[in-house]
Amino acid sequence: MACVALLALSGIGCVAQREVDDLRTLYRRSQEQVEDLRARLDEANARIKALQEAQKSTDPDMLDKLTRAIQERDALAKKLAEAEEKLRGGAGFAPIMLEPELDQALRDLAAQHPDLLSYDPALGMVRFKSDLTFALGSTEVSAKGAEALGQLATILARPVAQKYEARIVGHTDNVRIGRAGTRAAHPTNWHLSVHRSIAVKDVLQKSGVPGIRMMVAGYGEYRPIVANGPRGAEANRRVEIYLVPMNYNGPGGGNEPPAASAEPAPAPAAAPAHSPEDDSSFK
Repeated sequence: MACVALLALSGIGCVAQREVDDLRTLYRRSQEQVEDLRARLDEANARIKALQEAQKSTDPDMLDKLTRAIQERDALAKKLAEAEEKLRGGAGFAPIMLEPELDQALRDLAAQHPDLLSYDPALGMVRFKSDLTFALGSTEVSAKGAEALGQLATILARPVAQKYEARIVGHTDNVRIGRAGTRAAHPTNWHLSVHRSIAVKDVLQKSGVPGIRMMVAGYGEYRPIVANGPRGAEANRRVEIYLVPMNYNGPGGGNEPPAASAEPAPAPAAAPAHSPEDDSSFK
């Protein structure tokens, strides 16, 4: 069974892939908590600024609101500091790292497309922003998104990356799909998140990544990384690609791709044309 060396409270050891996934999940939850606290802290600071600008006198009610806002801000700042410390290693584990060559290639990819994607070396994860990767409310991959995915496929073709598979996970915000044309193709946010994962898989597969090395999934709106507002949140609309060790040996005991009889990946469904009637959901 594939295993990875980890630094844990008990020391260095070799653990099963299932335990690796559990540690990734724990680290990810800590990361999501940090991002949520940062967003809430920003909101608290904005509220304090607005109250300070509105304060024209010593109105007791205004002063009370300002005092409570400052107390909330200070409490959030303390929680954020604690969460960031936990993320740096205080949780009792060290992040899982890819090989230096693969890690550097993914860092370089993120540096080439800073507005489109980011790379988290602790999770071995590349995150694509859905608003820039897809047309509004669709699974049509943008030209820029396809270019970056093609570069990612080239990285995945390197010998150092051959032992990893790509787990492609789609996410949306919590705004319901409003356009009838979008709902016909993607009835719910969950459908849309999975369909976008499939579209990313299709681009990678056409760029040479074998199907045996990919998995697709979607969480819809249920794994936000920041608080959603009235129009959702751009950060929550994303597709994440995790590189994890292959643990499939196949019927023959190896993880080689199946025979070349496999059909090519189908093209994603054409997206409905964007129209002025689109609501604020971006869907």
